[in-house]
Amino acid sequence: KPLGYAGDYEMVSMMLRDPYEGSSIFAKVLNRAFLESPTVVAHRNRITYLHENLRAETQRTMQEGRRTTFLNLGCGPAQEVQRFITQDELSDHTEFTLLDFNDETLEYTTRILNDLRIRHGRSIVLNMKKKSVQQVLKEGTRTGGEGFDVVYCAGLFDYLSDRVCRRLLEIFYSLLAPGGLLIATNVHSGNPSRQWMESVMDWHLVYRDDGQMLGLAPTAARPESISIKADPTHVNIFLEVRKPADATQ
Repeated sequence: KPLGYAGDYEMVSMMLRDPYEGSSIFAKVLNRAFLESPTVVAHRNRITYLHENLRAETQRTMQEGRRTTFLNLGCGPAQEVQRFITQDELSDHTEFTLLDFNDETLEYTTRILNDLRIRHGRSIVLNMKKKSVQQVLKEGTRTGGEGFDVVYCAGLFDYLSDRVCRRLLEIFYSLLAPGGLLIATNVHSGNPSRQWMESVMDWHLVYRDDGQMLGLAPTAARPESISIKADPTHVNIFLEVRKPADATQ
């Protein structure tokens, strides 16, 4: 916990960097061993999943001749956006509103994303805002605008109660444009690394299974528009809710 809380941007970034980081051979081997644990592999898979959705949803809305708009609460280092900018010209057609509660995280992520944008000559639009879960709950649909094509929250639900998650999803769903996609992720209750995460690392999560995630879905969403997916390890699960194209704002 380099910044003093679980899942801070530096810890998350370490999961995607050189697996042999460390000042000694022992440190390098130990770091590699931890980075091969199911939970860390699942995190890397989650970044791939999010990147694929950024690409797919951008391709979907490009047919309408406009930018694809994204809202992300708890952005952290925004690794999926970093990858999107680096690898995809599609990112030229997007606008991101990235929210996080931590000043240091926002400064780091802003610097990294802008450096990548300039280096790769992208015309992506980046809006960075300091905002906590409490502020989002208080402001509701005034959180960052309306009519987003994608609203997603990855990793934050692992620390929040059902009541808070359910309310956030209601707000997110109301912020979606017709045809838009809502995504929320959670570590599955079957996480095989749970014991050592809690006893060795003092890293405690709020775990949920498929049924519990489905129970958080917005009440306004149609049942057929709600689905649960999982990464290859089945440690990360993803709640997806598609707003009907004929829905009103």
